[in-house]
Amino acid sequence: MKGDHVGTLKQLAIMGALNSFAEITTRMLGESLGISQQAASKEILKLAEKKLVERQIGQKGQRLTITKAGHEMLKREYLEYKLLFEPTKNMQIHGSVFSGLGEGRYYISQARYKQQFAKKLMFAPFEGTLNIRVTASDMPLFETLTFSEGIRIDGFVSKGRTFGDVKCFLAMLQGIECSVIIPVRTHYTDVMEVIASRHLRSALSLKDGDMVELDISLE
Repeated sequence: MKGDHVGTLKQLAIMGALNSFAEITTRMLGESLGISQQAASKEILKLAEKKLVERQIGQKGQRLTITKAGHEMLKREYLEYKLLFEPTKNMQIHGSVFSGLGEGRYYISQARYKQQFAKKLMFAPFEGTLNIRVTASDMPLFETLTFSEGIRIDGFVSKGRTFGDVKCFLAMLQGIECSVIIPVRTHYTDVMEVIASRHLRSALSLKDGDMVELDISLE
């Protein structure tokens, strides 16, 4: 879907539809994209159907604005190019600690994950994760991790259940070595999970709502 529509979204943003409604005719869009007016009309309908743009039809014609989903698509495209042309070795991401549902403990306790963590991260993780809700201002940085290579932890099948690939990024949290873990097949989320050899909440006296800064390595 991205490859089909990101070019049109970019052009709509250039034409003023990024943060507000803009009067954009199919003729104008077609000329700017080098396609026919009919093709431009079909493209707008597809974008509206996928909820990437919102349309308003009035007496003066059509007004368009890019939705939150459209913003996210453009932002991901931007981050991919930023990684290519402005590579960085480290980043600092901020967020607030919160209590999860305990699922992290179940996954981290799997023997085949634990073996790989110990070998590739050079520490045996405590069976549990520290959940951090990333601040809105740092979400573009966090999303960058989904495009970065990281340290690959291979998935496996155990007792008929599939455990997917994950990737890790070495990090420091208030002087303690740790790692951010991200499922390779992940959905858009503001939750960052962190593992370490110690129980981070106890070691750092953290409680829900506390703000923390993670220094993450991309090397």
